[in-house]
Amino acid sequence: MRRFAKLPALALAAATLTSGLAFATSASAEPVTWRFNNNYAPTRPESEHIRNFAKDVEARSGGELKINVIEGGGMNLKDADALRWMQTGTPEIAFIWPTFIGRDAPDLASLYVYGSVSTAEEHLKALPAVKGALKEGFEERGIPVVGYMALPIIDASLFCREPVKTLDELKTRKVRVGSREQVETFTALGVAAQIIPQNELYSALQTGVVDCALYAARFAKSVSLQEVAKHAVYTGFPFPPVPYAIVAHKGSLDKLTDAQRKALDEAVVALETASSDFSKDAAAEKTARAALAEAGVTYHADFSDADKEAIRAAAAKTWEKLTTEAGDKAVAHRAAISDLLKK
Repeated sequence: MRRFAKLPALALAAATLTSGLAFATSASAEPVTWRFNNNYAPTRPESEHIRNFAKDVEARSGGELKINVIEGGGMNLKDADALRWMQTGTPEIAFIWPTFIGRDAPDLASLYVYGSVSTAEEHLKALPAVKGALKEGFEERGIPVVGYMALPIIDASLFCREPVKTLDELKTRKVRVGSREQVETFTALGVAAQIIPQNELYSALQTGVVDCALYAARFAKSVSLQEVAKHAVYTGFPFPPVPYAIVAHKGSLDKLTDAQRKALDEAVVALETASSDFSKDAAAEKTARAALAEAGVTYHADFSDADKEAIRAAAAKTWEKLTTEAGDKAVAHRAAISDLLKK
């Protein structure tokens, strides 16, 4: 009888052991795979940075957190809707350039405008205020910012059908630009400017709808500008180098283990460091201009200092106008950034 009396105790012990093993199995985190939405083409430098970031996350987490990078708009998500789809959990992570979300976040869309900064040194002075505005703005909308990826310093040149060497000569031409703030600035300078989508740019120059296009030498051959615009001049300013915010879906982020979150945080710091090496941008610009020269494009002398100051003054008025329209937060962001630029 005593032997039989022990059976319940043995059964209880076995059940406890089984339960413990089940708990241990559930507590050991399963590998997690996140989708990273990247609407840029695989050939863009930003895309290479993100691919390296994904590899880094997996390595640092020992394979417990994987990032599946979906490039070239493969998720069919529009940039303008980013604040909306980032709250759904599809995708779990992405980068957002603030200029693209002006409809839903006007306070973040004009942290810089074309003409706000002219060098990497100026940009780095203002960067703490820019990043602070991004973190505050996204998190107010329930979207955590886990880090940043620097936008390269990409020089903005004018590619023209005929030689244009001064701002006065530009006033006799029609110019294609890429955003409303550029339209505002060039209009204030007495230049006829209009937005034309990138996929229509070649034919617009070829047929004379516009005479010039504000574009980057580094990407000019990707749309074959060298075939329809044989003259170029550097305007003295890069495109606005506001960094990309690396954002995550809050619910997905909260579910990560401490080890997975640590790997993510460390990898995004490494991403920002790698993307912030602006010393490579001058070399990339030089290489791009050389390739364009071989293709028959003549780069004329940069705009004069007087022309550059005229652009900067017009840009300042555009910046004030757009931030005033966007509301008190946008005005406060501009003030904080401007103060740092003046130091």
